Amino acid sequence: MVQYRFLALAAATIAVTAKISVEVHRSLEVAKQSNIRVKFHCGEALANHRSRLKAGASRTETIESVVHSLKEHTRTSQAPVKLLLANQSTAVEVDTTWIDCSMYIDKATSDLIEEINALPQVKSIYLASVSAYNETKSHDQPTSTVNEVIEWGIEKIKAPELWAKGIKGDGIVVGIIDSGVRHTHKRLSSNWRQEYGWFDPYDNTELPNDPWSHGTHVTGTIVGTHGIGVAPNAQWIACKAWNTTMNIRRLLVKCAQFMLCPHDRYGNNADCSKAPHVINNSYGSYSKENFWMEDTIAAWRAAGIVPVFGNGNNGPRCTNLDYPAASPQVIAVGATDRNDFLYDYSSLGPSMKNSTKPDISAPGVDIRSASIVSDVDYWSNTGTSMAAPHVSGAIALYLSANKGASYNEVYTALANNVDTDTLTLPNYICGETNPNALYPNNIYGYGRLNIFNAVNATLPKCTLWTNDFEVIGEEVKKGCPKAPLLTAATNAQILPNCNAFTFTQDNGGTVLAQS
Repeated sequence: MVQYRFLALAAATIAVTAKISVEVHRSLEVAKQSNIRVKFHCGEALANHRSRLKAGASRTETIESVVHSLKEHTRTSQAPVKLLLANQSTAVEVDTTWIDCSMYIDKATSDLIEEINALPQVKSIYLASVSAYNETKSHDQPTSTVNEVIEWGIEKIKAPELWAKGIKGDGIVVGIIDSGVRHTHKRLSSNWRQEYGWFDPYDNTELPNDPWSHGTHVTGTIVGTHGIGVAPNAQWIACKAWNTTMNIRRLLVKCAQFMLCPHDRYGNNADCSKAPHVINNSYGSYSKENFWMEDTIAAWRAAGIVPVFGNGNNGPRCTNLDYPAASPQVIAVGATDRNDFLYDYSSLGPSMKNSTKPDISAPGVDIRSASIVSDVDYWSNTGTSMAAPHVSGAIALYLSANKGASYNEVYTALANNVDTDTLTLPNYICGETNPNALYPNNIYGYGRLNIFNAVNATLPKCTLWTNDFEVIGEEVKKGCPKAPLLTAATNAQILPNCNAFTFTQDNGGTVLAQS
C-alpha cells in the first residue's frame, strides 16, 4: 500500500515539473534569474466562443466573439500569476498576448517559477525565444527592367486563365507577416489597404517599410500587378514580425493578434471587420517548444482565416520541415522549379506528429518579384518562402470567386485539382505512404498547385445559345446567371470564352456579362 502511494506521488511530481522546459532549468543553473514565457491553457476560450456564438453570425461578429473570448479567458487565467508578481521585488511582467494566452516575465527567479508552475491554469514555461526566417537564396542582382511579362510561376499555376474570366482577387484581403513591405513600389502601391493596413511592433512606424526585402518580394508574388502577382486585384495588409534575420517571438505573436483584429499603429481602436481572409507566413524553425503556435492558429481558424506557411528549406532529409508549417491546422507549401522538379532544399515530411507535409507544392525557384532597392526594381529569390505566396494569392482568387468559402472547402478544392503528371518523384520515400496511391506524399503533398482547375470546377457551366435569342423583361439566367436585367429583345453573340457573352440591345448599347 505504501509503495503504490509513493509511486503515485512520484508520478504527480514528474507531471508538474514537466511543464518547465529543459532550457529554463539550464538557464537557472548559470544565472539566478531567467526571462520566461508562461503559457496558460487556452482551449476553454474558443469553447466559450463556440457556445455563445449565435447562428447566422456575420464574419465580423464571429471574429469579435473569438477576440472577446480570448481576452476574457486570458485575463481570468492570469490573475493568480499577477498576484504572485505583486509580491516580487525583481520579476516584472513584460507583456501579455491574449491570442495564445501567454505572459512574458523578465527576471523570474527559480522560486517564482516553481510557484507559477504549481498553478493549474499554467500549461508550460519556456524561455522567451526567437524564431528564424525560412532562408531564401537570391540568384541575381536587382534589375530596374520594367516588368510587363507574366512571371513563369503565375503562368504555371494558370492564374491568367482566371483573370480572363474576371477573377483577380477582388474583395479579398491578404495579410502578410514578414519583414515588412516597400509600400511605394510601383507594383504594390495601388492595392495596399491603408486603413488598418500596417503594424510595426518594433519601431511603431507609421507607413509600411522593409529593411530586408523578403516581405516585399513575398507581397509582390501574392498581389503584385502587371504580371508579378497571382491576385492583382486583392488588397494587402502587413505586419513587421522582425527587422533582422531573427524575430522576437513575442512581437511575432503581436502581429498574429493584429491580423485577427487589426488596430491602429499604437495598438488601439481595433476593428475586427478589417481582418484579412488569408495570412501568408514565411518563417519557422525546428523548435524544442513544439507546436507553440497552435492556439494562435486555432484562433485564426475559428475566425475563418486561412493560414498558409512555407514548409521550410531544410531538405532533402525526411522529417525536417519547420514549425508552424508542421501544424495540422495550416496549409504548408513545398517549392518546385519551372520543370516541376522539387527544389533541392524544400523541406520534407512527415511532420513531428506523423502527418503528411507539405500539403501542396507551388513554384518557388527563381521567382522574380518586387525589390526594396527602388520603386521599379525586381529581383529573383528561391525557397518555400517564394512558394507559399503563390498559394496565398491562389486562395485569394478562389475566395473572390467563392465568397465565404471555409478553410475545409478551400483545402479540398486545392488538393483535388492539383497537377501531378508532370512531377518527378525521388527514388526514396519519406514516411508511410498509401500503397494504392502516389499522392499525397511527404515530398509534394497532394501535388503542384493549379488554381484554374480549382476555381473553374466551382463556376457554373454555360449553355450554348444561338444568335437572336430573345429575352424580354426578365433576367438572363440560363447559361449566364450574372447577366444584367434586359428590357428589350437582344442579340446574344457567343464569345470564344464559353462563359462570356456580349448582348447588343435594340437601342444600340452593348453589355458584357460573365457567368
